Amino acid sequence: METNLMSKLPVKEHIKNMKKILQVIWEMDRTYFPTACVVHLCNVAVSYLNLTLMSYVLNALQNKTEFMTLMSVVSAAIAGIFVLHAIAGILWNGLEVRRQKMYRQYNCMVEEKLLAMDFSKIDSPAVKELRDRIQRDNNWGAGLNSVFWQFHDIVYQVFNMTGAVIVGGYALRGVVRAVPVPASMLLIGLLFIGLLVMAAAGQKGMVFFQKKEDYFMHHRLTDEEKKTLAENCWSFSHGYDFSYQNGKDARLYQSYDLIKRWTADVLDTKPYRKRIRDAAAGAAGVAFCSEAVNGAIEGISYLIIALAALAGGIQTGSMVQLAGCLKNLLQNLYGITGLCTRFAMAARRQVSTLELLALENEMYQGKLPVEKRSDNEYEIEFCDVSFCYPGTDTYALRHFSLKLRIGEKLAIVGMNGSGKTTMIKLLCRLYDPQEGEILLNGVDIRKFKQEEYSRLFAVVFQDYKLFDLMLAQNVAVSTDYDRRHVESSLCDAGFGERLSGLKEGVETYLYKGYDDEGVEVSGGEAQKIALARAIYKDAPFILLDEPTAALDPIAEYEIYTSFDKIAGSKTAIYISHRLASCKFCDKIAVFHKGQLVQLGSHEELAADTSGKYYEMWNAQAQYYCKKGMEHIL
Repeated sequence: METNLMSKLPVKEHIKNMKKILQVIWEMDRTYFPTACVVHLCNVAVSYLNLTLMSYVLNALQNKTEFMTLMSVVSAAIAGIFVLHAIAGILWNGLEVRRQKMYRQYNCMVEEKLLAMDFSKIDSPAVKELRDRIQRDNNWGAGLNSVFWQFHDIVYQVFNMTGAVIVGGYALRGVVRAVPVPASMLLIGLLFIGLLVMAAAGQKGMVFFQKKEDYFMHHRLTDEEKKTLAENCWSFSHGYDFSYQNGKDARLYQSYDLIKRWTADVLDTKPYRKRIRDAAAGAAGVAFCSEAVNGAIEGISYLIIALAALAGGIQTGSMVQLAGCLKNLLQNLYGITGLCTRFAMAARRQVSTLELLALENEMYQGKLPVEKRSDNEYEIEFCDVSFCYPGTDTYALRHFSLKLRIGEKLAIVGMNGSGKTTMIKLLCRLYDPQEGEILLNGVDIRKFKQEEYSRLFAVVFQDYKLFDLMLAQNVAVSTDYDRRHVESSLCDAGFGERLSGLKEGVETYLYKGYDDEGVEVSGGEAQKIALARAIYKDAPFILLDEPTAALDPIAEYEIYTSFDKIAGSKTAIYISHRLASCKFCDKIAVFHKGQLVQLGSHEELAADTSGKYYEMWNAQAQYYCKKGMEHIL
């Protein structure tokens, strides 16, 4: 796995990277490359048709060609130029639209890959590092667009050189016949060789200075440099929303000086100023070498033709034509080496993305269909399950066994990090346990089709996500929805009062991503919408991972008093730090340090004075009594 864009690669690796990314583009649109070649062929043909026409007119005037003959040739050439221009313009506009479509499609491929990837793999340190690399690699350049642009430049210059050889070769034949003097031919040859040496030296200088510029863009900072420079100012400032959530903290804690230290002040540190100077020197060096060699190529090209003209009777038009062809040939020959280098770098920046797209899932993909039961009689059993997260040897859950009875209401309590959320993730098969098994009606859940198995669960996680879409689409998680069902789900979740105040009802947009009239919702309201989403799904299992953490105890109590109505005959599991909310459940499971330490009803657990639940219950009961909310207990 490549981690540093500045590391040296063999030429065959560069070729391999370029072939990979071109193959991806080819698979997205198989006619893009052929159409691009037609466009560039037309543009090059126009360029050399113009040059040939100019040469013909000059020679015709020098030779006093008849006016009608001259005009007929000029008219035919202009018509041809017009047709080629029109073809190239029409096709190019179409290519631009298709390029934008492929650019977005390529980004969608990454998102689709992440959605289809094993959750355990997404959460692994290796994939997190890979995703960081993708962001770094695309910070400079324009992502896939850089590949398109370099490809177009290379194809155009290859066609341009081919045109120079074909058209210039025909003109050169006349020069050779017209310049019989050996001394002149020798001088021209020496100038040509000198020009090639100058071009090679200029290219070497460009590579040297380009490395300086690339070092600034792609060099990975050491840990010590990061402390002084930060990874880059952009990632810090763009990682925070100073206008809304983080903006409140930034203002109330007056964190301007701290943030400025890692953004604006970074640019004024001595190491960063040196990096900027080196990058500027590299960019200036690249520009100087390029312009100097291009100027020399153009000047010497005309000097060679002038010497040839002095030595023999070359017609003016032929001299102009040959000079233009020679200049194009040498400039493109010189420029294409730099283009290939930039194309290789553009392709190399996409290696991290291609690596992500090539990752294969590791979790076993079952093939058994899940039995569809109208009575929702699905029973889950954890059998001696142990699990630790990727990249760590510490068990989040250890030797865990529990049977979830059909229609049972189970509460899970425990300190932070005790394994509560981990149990829910294993139940939903976001992860597979390293030891033991989880059974659905006696069958290992790994044997079922994942998509069908997931339909059994309606879950509200702590880190739920609402979208900048219509309220109804947030609840249904679909563009198609049952309006009445959405409204009843929101009311059951305690959002009814706010819903009645929305002018557009369930078709109101949340936030302002797609609609300037979108509404902002509080943290508590957002949790109610997430809860409504779980109600709307109407799955046999409803799992709530602290769904009311943003609500005050009274509002939470009101929701849980109607929880029986919400859950109905479903098997319900919910996690809460507020033990008063657990009283209505059939059973309470107490977790501690990754293990199930107690299981029973509230009355049974509260009576065990030596148990963890008794300790937690009394600590919270004292708080509620002080606040005058004894009725919640």
